[in-house]
Amino acid sequence: MRKLLILGLMLAGMCIGLTPGSALAQQRWAAIDPNSEVSSSVVWADTEDKAREAAMASCKRVSKSCAGGPASTNTMSDIFAVMCCTQPRLGCAIYAGSDRQDALNGVKKIFADANYSNCTLRHYLSAGTGRKE
Repeated sequence: MRKLLILGLMLAGMCIGLTPGSALAQQRWAAIDPNSEVSSSVVWADTEDKAREAAMASCKRVSKSCAGGPASTNTMSDIFAVMCCTQPRLGCAIYAGSDRQDALNGVKKIFADANYSNCTLRHYLSAGTGRKE
């Protein structure tokens, strides 16, 4: 009887898409490549490499000032923080964090480590929807 119950649960799981490995098959990566116009959008793919490549291609369609170093995440609840600085020259960067503060701290650290100043947070973007937060 117990074997029949286990078999029944396995079949039920297969019918609703809960087969072993299905969570991996549905993994999604979000990425964005910043530019100085702050016009890049979030793109998605099933692998990190594909998402990063798509982000760079997407940026190149709208700008000639793409960073070429996209931020990426596979956690769709993450938030991207987009920041630009003007000293010693114009530069924009992006960081994905678990919430606004985490993302902001991450992008600030990128610029602090590179000795940039006169920075302005431009906006936050949702990794899951691509919309401004």
